[in-house]
Amino acid sequence: MAIRLGQHPASRHVVAHLSDPHLLADGARQYGAVDTDAGLVRALARLRQVDPPPQVIVFTGDLADKAEPAAYARLRELVEPLAEEMGSQVVWTMGNHDERAPYAAGLFGVSDPERQAAPQDRVHDVDGLRVIALDTSVPGYHHGAIDAEQLGWLAG
Repeated sequence: MAIRLGQHPASRHVVAHLSDPHLLADGARQYGAVDTDAGLVRALARLRQVDPPPQVIVFTGDLADKAEPAAYARLRELVEPLAEEMGSQVVWTMGNHDERAPYAAGLFGVSDPERQAAPQDRVHDVDGLRVIALDTSVPGYHHGAIDAEQLGWLAG
C-alpha cells in the first residue's frame, strides 16, 4: 500500500488578507503620484477570482492615508458590495495612519466621542473562526503598543 504524503483535508475556512490601501479623499494621489484607489480596485478584482470565495476579508492597517472621512467612505463603497456579492464578512483593523475617531465613525457608525477615543478592538466570529481585530495604535505616534487593559481583554 502506497503512503501518500502532503495530503491535507479540504479547508474549512478561506481568509483573504489585504493591507495598507492608504486611500485618500477625492481621488488624491499619494505623494502626488500613486493612485491608491486604482490599486485597491485591482486587488479587489483579483480577489473576485478566488475560488472558493473567502468567508472573511481582513484589512489590516493604514486603511486611509490621512484618516479622512471621505477616504473611509470610499473604502466602504469599494469593498462592501464585493464582500456582499461573495458572501464574505469584512474585518477592518487600525493602522498607524488611521485615527480612532474618523475610523470608528466612518467604518462602524460610532458617534460617541468616548467610544471613538478608545482602542478600536473588535471580535468577529465567522463560521466557527474567531478573528480578533486588535488596535495597537498609539494616538499621535507611528509606533504600536498593547496596554494592560487590552491584554486583560484578550485573556478574558
